[in-house]
Amino acid sequence: MDKNTNVKEILNGLTLKEKIRLLNGVGGWYTSDANGKLPKIMMTDGPHGLRKQGAGQVDINDSIPSTCFPTASCVANSWDLNLIKEMAGAIADQALQEEVGIVLGCGMNIKRSPMCGRNFEYFSEDPLLAGSLATAYVDAMQKRNVGTSIKHFACNNQETRRQSSDSIVDERALREIYLRPFEIAVRNAQPSTIMASYNKINGKYTCQNKKIIKDILRDEWGFKGALISDWGAAVDFPACIKAGLNLAMPDSGGYQPGQLEKAFKRGEITEEEIDRACEKVIEIVLRFANNQKIKADYKKAHLTAKKIAENSAVLLKNDGALPLKPQKIIILGQMAEDMRIQGGGSSHINATQGPNVIECLKNKGFEIEYEPAYPADDKVESTSDQERKALAEKAVALAKKGAEENIPILLFCGLTNRTEGEGFDRHDMALPDEQLKVINKIFTVNTKVIAVTFGGSPFALPFYDDLSAILHMALAGESCGEACAALLSGEVNPGGKLSESFPYSERDVPSRATWGKEESAIEYRESIFTGYRYYDTFKVPVRFDFGFGLSYTSFEYSNLKVSASDFDASDANEAIGNVGASCGYGDTANAKNKLTVTFSLKNTGKFAGSEVVQLYVKNPECDYLRANKELRAFTKVFLEAGEEKEVSLELDAKAFSLFDVESKKYIAPSGVYEIQIAASLSDVKLSEKITVKGIDYKANDKERLPSYFNAVDGEIFRHKDFASLYKEPLPDDSAPVPGTFTIYNSLAEGATISKYCKKQLDKIVNGIIEDNKKMGRNENDPAVKIAVCGMSENPIESIILLTACKFKPKFARALVHLVNRRFLAACRELIFGR
Repeated sequence: MDKNTNVKEILNGLTLKEKIRLLNGVGGWYTSDANGKLPKIMMTDGPHGLRKQGAGQVDINDSIPSTCFPTASCVANSWDLNLIKEMAGAIADQALQEEVGIVLGCGMNIKRSPMCGRNFEYFSEDPLLAGSLATAYVDAMQKRNVGTSIKHFACNNQETRRQSSDSIVDERALREIYLRPFEIAVRNAQPSTIMASYNKINGKYTCQNKKIIKDILRDEWGFKGALISDWGAAVDFPACIKAGLNLAMPDSGGYQPGQLEKAFKRGEITEEEIDRACEKVIEIVLRFANNQKIKADYKKAHLTAKKIAENSAVLLKNDGALPLKPQKIIILGQMAEDMRIQGGGSSHINATQGPNVIECLKNKGFEIEYEPAYPADDKVESTSDQERKALAEKAVALAKKGAEENIPILLFCGLTNRTEGEGFDRHDMALPDEQLKVINKIFTVNTKVIAVTFGGSPFALPFYDDLSAILHMALAGESCGEACAALLSGEVNPGGKLSESFPYSERDVPSRATWGKEESAIEYRESIFTGYRYYDTFKVPVRFDFGFGLSYTSFEYSNLKVSASDFDASDANEAIGNVGASCGYGDTANAKNKLTVTFSLKNTGKFAGSEVVQLYVKNPECDYLRANKELRAFTKVFLEAGEEKEVSLELDAKAFSLFDVESKKYIAPSGVYEIQIAASLSDVKLSEKITVKGIDYKANDKERLPSYFNAVDGEIFRHKDFASLYKEPLPDDSAPVPGTFTIYNSLAEGATISKYCKKQLDKIVNGIIEDNKKMGRNENDPAVKIAVCGMSENPIESIILLTACKFKPKFARALVHLVNRRFLAACRELIFGR
């Protein structure tokens, strides 16, 4: 079919039944062909690689081989938009080879807590950085005519009860923090699709949330693409279509089309509304169907993955121990042998594993003695105490030898697939217990240790003072071993900087009071004070600052110039919508008024290297809620040893703005602001104050919200004050009781009030566990955890959708009746239901 075929013409040629069928996927990954009247397109998972599953591949870890690039949490540490573009382009090429029309990525939710199990799929705690990286990803992939699906829209910030929890967020936090990165990507790159998340936002499931979908995403931001559901998220399908959803995934086995047909017959939805939803589906099908198949260059992609890993690693500490020259070294830690390169779950790539760091260092001339020290992650439970003791004793003996003979020791450690992954959260920041026990023993005999760390999220480092250096690899993809060896040996100079803060402990996290709870209502009480906005404003010490990272060289900042000492920011709301060649707050292409900031940057060391330059705007002191300072622009500069460059950054009115709830607009409060050029949040190199003319903004939150300025009776961000900040009545998310239970509640909720439901849930969960045991997996495997959480925490209707009606609708309705103690109704449903 010609891609220029008129959408209206195609739509007019479809029957009502074909239109309705078009709004639900076919199988796990395809769109409907409308009885041969349309081509179909395939979509696959793929934030950091292509996870395409072919016929017969149903296991989440079973997919075609493809390049595993560093995860979002890793590549974000590069702060490099060009590298993101290279990665997205390479994934697009592999998608074209495999005839995939849409890659489901990138993940870009804000990191509300460092303990979210899926944080490895997301970029940052900061909306500018997350939105800018996402824009680069979308732009590069769509230039190759492969579709994207930025996700998970929106406020999907925990894995605990992710399918049914209610993210209760005040308007300012919603706009400035959680929606802002999506807004940046939409306004600057127009992603072809957006994936709507499972959770509720302020009382309504996202797929049914007209305010989020239509009023903000489409009418305000001008989103032109298709909105698709996360898999099984479109419960009450007619309500979703009315709210603005376009495509429900996956194939529901006829359940959702049947719902829509009945709603149409009852007059609850019009053909015009169905047509509106179909138009966007037809548009994306015509755009991405019948792409020319190409041959992807996997060797080049592997080298690209290596370059990204090298540029994303962060040197967190160095007392002169790194880089290492080829010599005799000791390596301790099983993660050196079996390097963790990615996270577990739906983004798991069937990668061609590159050589590990031990092999790579040997190839560079290093003489290595190695002990695993602790059991492999998948062998922890099957390793006896005696075997663990033997592993530890050998590692300690080798560490002692290193101390006596002055041999450098490299300790490899970090988070594992058992401790973080899709479908579950962490509840502390500790490293795995089997690692900590032996690490503590090692430090009793040797305190000159270089740590190489892995993980998709921050973790506690109680032994920080005993380390001479820390190289953080994060989750660096299939080229991890090669990149790690190049960095340790000084062949490559580390240039990554943290895209999120590393707090000392889970007790320091601003969302600690409400995050990750086993309850429906999740109040985002910390409001705009996420990540560094909290730590900096409330002077809470952290292990490592946002934006922090060391280098083997040094940089000198000088000669700051700001183009004006007075700046007119009266067009702040208009500036928010600027679209141009670049992205994020730094995009000033259409700004009426620009502020140019220039300075000199010189490499004063002996190594060539890169520096991530960060521009923060320090806000005026005020009586309303506002962070002390915020990231407003950034760039990455590469300099040879001794080289000096002039760096220029531009700001416009949005750099001084906040969202005003009363006027529903972004405004810039008048006052004296400070432009700060920094190497990290707290490492300010240059600064200059300017006077901003904007809005005379007066709001006395100090009296109305006292715990948002200082702890009240030892408590910060009190529920009482949050209710006042929220302004509207808080959504009623009380737990169901007999008589109120519905198909939109979960089996887990039903199990708390009904023995029948508990029995059914136990049967399902035990079946999942037993089936996976036959495949050699235990309960801690991420794939098992995802399946268990999906069946227990999803709304019951979502289970019908995900199983394509194998979980029979009549059985689901009968179960609801049983929980509500309507036993006769349950019997009638089982006998006469369909």
